[in-house]
Amino acid sequence: MKRKLLTLGIALCVCTLPLWAIISGRSLTVTLQELSTELKTTCLESSDAQQRFKEDYERQHQKMIDVSTKSNKLSILLYTQEQEMTFDLAYALKSVSRDFNDFNKDRQPYDRIVNSLNIEIDRYSRLIEALCRIPPVIREVEVEIAPDSLLCHHDSLEMDTTSASTPLEREVMRIAIKDSLSAPFVLDEQGESYRDSCIQYATELLKMYADNRAAVMADSAHYQAAYLRMNEAYEYAISRYQTFERYVFTEGQTPFLDILSNPGYHWNKTVTDMHRQYSFEDMLQSVEATEKLKEEEDTYWNNISSKGENALLILFCSFQLFFLTAFWILAFLLLWLLHRYVKFKYAVNKKKLPLLSILTGTILYFLVVGFFWHGDEYVQLSAKHINTFLWLLMAISGSLLLRVKADQLRHGLQLYSPTFIVALMIIVCRIIFIPDRLMNLLFPPILFLIVLRQLFFCIRERGKATSIDSTLGWASLAIYLIAFVFAFIGYTFVALLILIWWYFQLAALLTIVCISDLLSRYKQRWLDERVTAMRRRITYVAGEDRESLLFGATWFYDLIKKVAIPAMALLSLPLCIHLSLDVFDFGDLFQKIYYNPFIRLLDKDGAEMLRISGSSIVNLLILFFILNYLNLAIHAIWRYARYATFMRKHNRTTIRANEINLSLGNSIISALTWMVYTIVVIYIWQIPTGSLGLIAGGLSAGIGLALKDTINNFIYGIQLMGGRLRVGDWIECDGVRGRVVAINYQCVQIETLEGTEMSFLNASLFGKNFNNLTRNNSYEYTKIIVGVAYGTDIKKVREVLVQAMQQMRTKDQYGRDIVDPKKGIYVVVDNMSESTVDIAVKQYVLVAERIDYVDHSKEVIYEALNAAGIAIPFPQCDVHLIHEE
Repeated sequence: MKRKLLTLGIALCVCTLPLWAIISGRSLTVTLQELSTELKTTCLESSDAQQRFKEDYERQHQKMIDVSTKSNKLSILLYTQEQEMTFDLAYALKSVSRDFNDFNKDRQPYDRIVNSLNIEIDRYSRLIEALCRIPPVIREVEVEIAPDSLLCHHDSLEMDTTSASTPLEREVMRIAIKDSLSAPFVLDEQGESYRDSCIQYATELLKMYADNRAAVMADSAHYQAAYLRMNEAYEYAISRYQTFERYVFTEGQTPFLDILSNPGYHWNKTVTDMHRQYSFEDMLQSVEATEKLKEEEDTYWNNISSKGENALLILFCSFQLFFLTAFWILAFLLLWLLHRYVKFKYAVNKKKLPLLSILTGTILYFLVVGFFWHGDEYVQLSAKHINTFLWLLMAISGSLLLRVKADQLRHGLQLYSPTFIVALMIIVCRIIFIPDRLMNLLFPPILFLIVLRQLFFCIRERGKATSIDSTLGWASLAIYLIAFVFAFIGYTFVALLILIWWYFQLAALLTIVCISDLLSRYKQRWLDERVTAMRRRITYVAGEDRESLLFGATWFYDLIKKVAIPAMALLSLPLCIHLSLDVFDFGDLFQKIYYNPFIRLLDKDGAEMLRISGSSIVNLLILFFILNYLNLAIHAIWRYARYATFMRKHNRTTIRANEINLSLGNSIISALTWMVYTIVVIYIWQIPTGSLGLIAGGLSAGIGLALKDTINNFIYGIQLMGGRLRVGDWIECDGVRGRVVAINYQCVQIETLEGTEMSFLNASLFGKNFNNLTRNNSYEYTKIIVGVAYGTDIKKVREVLVQAMQQMRTKDQYGRDIVDPKKGIYVVVDNMSESTVDIAVKQYVLVAERIDYVDHSKEVIYEALNAAGIAIPFPQCDVHLIHEE
């Protein structure tokens, strides 16, 4: 890439010659002078660029040699691996695949570079030719420094004269071309000098590009040879990898019952494999040879044998565990001294010191030696796996310290400690490339003991540890039991994968639980106060409407609870599977089970119709939580904006419950949000929209007929939510009166006066012409009838009732007059019945308050008439007896 940039830079330098060198009006001599100056500058600048090119070329050439050497080494390593050395074979397969992919990524685009150099070579060749063509013509140009293929032959000077009309004209043209002195102009001596300089500089640049092209083409050939060797090893690795997968996951290893049937034979085979795998003598001999030759450390790694290197890995792991244990002990001593002699005991409970020592010691280990191990690739890989184990150990210990009380901490550790030990054993076995036969021999009995131990502590710690720790303890027991069954029947490496996966998954789960616990503490300590304060500030609405505006205080809490924690839970499963497979160098297997589609449908042309993979499902689920949170946020912003606009428009400081119609806006926001989600699902899963349109077109007629009523209700529902009806309105339909509690696309739900809920289809409301009692001004005409005896003073009755009813002219919770102040309360004679004179008390009352108002008013009227001595007669009938003589 650097050489390509160099080529482009030189090309730009030449292409950006001053424009005044070719401006019409200047003499050719001046133009050649300017061109000579610019070419000279370009040559001087190209010298430094060529020096950088050579340095870069040397580095790239050395890299090519290293790649070739490594490809040969990996090929030999791969071809010598036995099937029953699983860890060695997995490492070799992964190394070949990784290096092949890295080689393809880092390989420079040689073809493009050569094409670019060819363009520059052709351009300078034509420039030299054009300079030589200027009279007096230079017949031959000695370009000895350029290869024969780049020499200027001036073929274009042989002009085609077949178009001349007569032989005489053709002969005249031939003579004119042959004798340059017959040209209309000839360069003077100064012009020829400038031309010679231009040719010299252009020739030097031409030679530079020619040499660069030759070097690039040579390296390209070497890279191609290396690529063929690596590709051959890679193809063999792919076929071997398939066999390897069958050996691990399908065929399995030796069942433990077979080992028990002939333990002596299997033990001898295991000892033989151990001798073939490890040799401390080779390690010591290599150390002695390196000391005698006083060679560097890198030379030691190059001279040591594979058996000696495996033995050295055992020693290296032992050093790592020794340093780690030493840091744990040191951290415990420091914390114990601080706890005893300093006021540290008030901050940390003594029962938390052991786990806090593990956490502190691990951090000190990382700071001192954890990040500074160096050596060959095996040592780096060993340090990487140990560091991964320790990072997760820190996550688990930190979660327990933050979440669990001191009295329950020891019980939780009893449930988790087998997982730590087993995970460390598996990682160490992986690092030192332990033979398969030793794994088959050791792990089934170890897992059996761990199952018994976990069962004992799960029963003993019941009720003592936290509910979460107890649940995870029983889950660990189930995982150990499943792993033991797999190991017992001969699938030892499947059991190891399950165990190491559970360690990573346990760390992830405890981290999520810790975050959830911290979030609950945050809510109790800070968020509840902020929510309460915000409720006090929001005085313009009440009830559910006010609760919907609290998102401004709870947005961070909702973001963590509704997005971050579910996303972490979803991502933890593939992440832990990837980490566990990476420990055993099964990275390609993770690619297959997670990224490759497990559902893939093709049409007759080979185009994808459906593509579903594990990664797409996880990503879409995370997107669901994100859009759900955004939907909640947009709804809150929409409500706040509507409330603010309404109060500013009507100069109000309070808003009654459900006074503003929010149903349509909320429905549109939800519809747009989930429409976006649907489009993303169609795009990610490659669902063909053409087939969807075809299906929709084919079913449209049937759907239209079958769902005619449903479609009508949907359309009428949109009209209702557009403003004709609001939640909280009082309506009357078919003699049923009630308050609207919900409006959807199919029906309207009301709460009747009797307290029951009733639903009206949207189409039915439009068909029956329902009455919206609160649509106009929320006041309803109300008439209360009371009877007085004949002969009662009507004026006195009117004065008494009007005076008594003044106490009913109160306000509701929103400050509105219950009785319309514009209409007031007035008393008139309504009817003269058989026994009484009916007096009507008329007023306009808020619909929402009408029932309580009428009940209370009757009581007030009765007491007022009774206090004034005005009788309310019983129904009576006068009987007149007529006697006939």
